[in-house]
Amino acid sequence: MNKTHTESFAVRATDCDLYRRMRLDALFVAMQEGGEHHALTLGAGYDEMMDRGLFFALARIHVSTLRAPRCEETVVHTTWPGAMNRFFCPRYHVFSLPDGTPLAAAGALWVMLDARQRRIVSPQKVGLDFPDNSDLPAPIDLPMRLPVLRGEAARVFTRTPVYSEFDINGHVNNTKYIAWLCDALGTAALDGAYIGDLVAGYEKEIRGQDPLSLTLAQQENAFSFQITSGSGEKHFVAGGTLRAEP
Repeated sequence: MNKTHTESFAVRATDCDLYRRMRLDALFVAMQEGGEHHALTLGAGYDEMMDRGLFFALARIHVSTLRAPRCEETVVHTTWPGAMNRFFCPRYHVFSLPDGTPLAAAGALWVMLDARQRRIVSPQKVGLDFPDNSDLPAPIDLPMRLPVLRGEAARVFTRTPVYSEFDINGHVNNTKYIAWLCDALGTAALDGAYIGDLVAGYEKEIRGQDPLSLTLAQQENAFSFQITSGSGEKHFVAGGTLRAEP
């Protein structure tokens, strides 16, 4: 049984911003795909889980980026599951250059959902045959507390989900929330800076195409962000800091 999974990929131009850096939402796609590739080898890939009427959904994540991967660089991605409990299946990710230069690390908490009832199912009751990785040091703290919206001069945007933002689970893909956050921060804030630290929580999946409220508050390098429905129901919260690019 493979305790970890490592794969390399070239940063494509289509995954980069106007500064030739890999967008943070594209890094989330790499995490999603690498995690699925490992899950396949563990007998817990998407199709295997759907055959059991289940699927994984991202609930919380903590990402720390030292330097964004750049266009045409080769990136090495290593991922592995942590010890599950009755609520969460943790998964870690580490990104580096081939020479070992660290780029980013992430710790994610996934939940298992019943595909029909959309209710959380305890992974401990499903019989997942994941390896014992207790000997592997965690590269980053898992996100146990979610950020709250704070800051100065909050700005509110309205956004309606569209066709390309929905995935095979019938909801807005978790990577799109990150793209919306970066859109809200805007080009000026990300000129010479990148999201260096981010803690985010996915509170309730977005399944419809009703207008949403996106609120961004900033204070110097720090920012807070949330997505709510028209009735005020919270879908997503995030908080973090911008880091000057080296």
